Amino acid sequence: MFAQGVRCVSAASGANGARRACSNIGRRTQGPVGIITLDRPAKLNALTLQMIRDLHRIYDEWLAEGSPIKCIVMEGAGGKAFCAGGDVVAVQEAALAGKSLPYDFFYEEYQLNHRIATMWEKKRVPHIALWDGITMGGGVGLSAHGKFRIATERTLWAKPETAIGLFPDVGSTHLLSRIKGGLPMGLYIGLTGVRLRAADLMRTGLATHYAPSSNLPELVPALEALGDEASDESSVAAAIAGIGESGSPDARYIPSQDQKVNLQASAAVLRHEHALVARVCFSAGTAEELFRRLEEEASSHGGKSDAARFSRRTLETLQRMSPTAIKVTMEACRRHAAADCTIGDALRTEYRLSQRATLQQQPLSDFHEGVRAVLIDKDPSSAVWDPPSLQQVSSEAVEAYFAPLGPDHPRGELVLAD
Repeated sequence: MFAQGVRCVSAASGANGARRACSNIGRRTQGPVGIITLDRPAKLNALTLQMIRDLHRIYDEWLAEGSPIKCIVMEGAGGKAFCAGGDVVAVQEAALAGKSLPYDFFYEEYQLNHRIATMWEKKRVPHIALWDGITMGGGVGLSAHGKFRIATERTLWAKPETAIGLFPDVGSTHLLSRIKGGLPMGLYIGLTGVRLRAADLMRTGLATHYAPSSNLPELVPALEALGDEASDESSVAAAIAGIGESGSPDARYIPSQDQKVNLQASAAVLRHEHALVARVCFSAGTAEELFRRLEEEASSHGGKSDAARFSRRTLETLQRMSPTAIKVTMEACRRHAAADCTIGDALRTEYRLSQRATLQQQPLSDFHEGVRAVLIDKDPSSAVWDPPSLQQVSSEAVEAYFAPLGPDHPRGELVLAD
């Protein structure tokens, strides 16, 4: 990992006059390269509202006119995670207490996601994320929309929100509808929360490069050596390729045979035959039809083929998820797959969805029950969904999630700098 930036307790000027970030965000510069460290390792670098605000302040400075920063590298501290997501337990507790965090957290987080997503287009500053470890939930929003995403042999990537009655947010309903394999593969990833490794991420295009984690310390010096060319897309891509590979990871980059086997096994979910099943089943027009197709595939060939076993496992996974979250996710991903839908359009809609999910109780939302079961009691099987079945989740209930926010909402509709 790179050297960690200075942590501080309040906004201040350092010895060189540069403003430092607060809370659990480290920052430093090396020539034309700005390095951000998500520094909350005890919580796998999970995002808090203060961290989001500190990141906004850093980007205010580094993306300002005349800034010497030509590219930005984002990493996670602690050696286990890039970022495991947002601190949704804090959001749930605040919602139950009637506090403002559910409004503020998603509002400012989604604005940050949009800023990173449009950074290259607006500022021509490449954003480079180091997915060296756990990368889930809100950590995807901080990185997947940026110009470059580097996976390593330690990457564990997922969008597991349907397990807690939520939906794959932070722009993921837009992202997953555009991966290699198309909307069906995106729905498979977003609905099941399947854990992906480096090879999977390369195959879907979610990662742009692969590099062994041991080579990551070589990246910043390589970028610094570019000088003014550190903002040039092809030059930065070449520097990244120089420490690893843009092709699929293989045994050349794996230090031990055990790691090679683990990497190959973890990529099995996206093997050719599994992708075919996902394409057939997850192209279904409704959630009910999706389940029916999986049941049919699970019983094919006597239920003993690899495709049948994969279908059965997938169906069993989906049966543990919130029926409401499944239907809301499918609708959002379909809407945001439209060619004229921008990342900003998707984030604005996702903000509406986030407010309906976190501020409502059952039977309108399963979020509080999901957080209780999965994250607080750590007993996912104890979740009691309401409504308990797909058939009981009406189209009217799903449509209500997408309706404009009312005039009494404290923050109103999400406003983005388009």
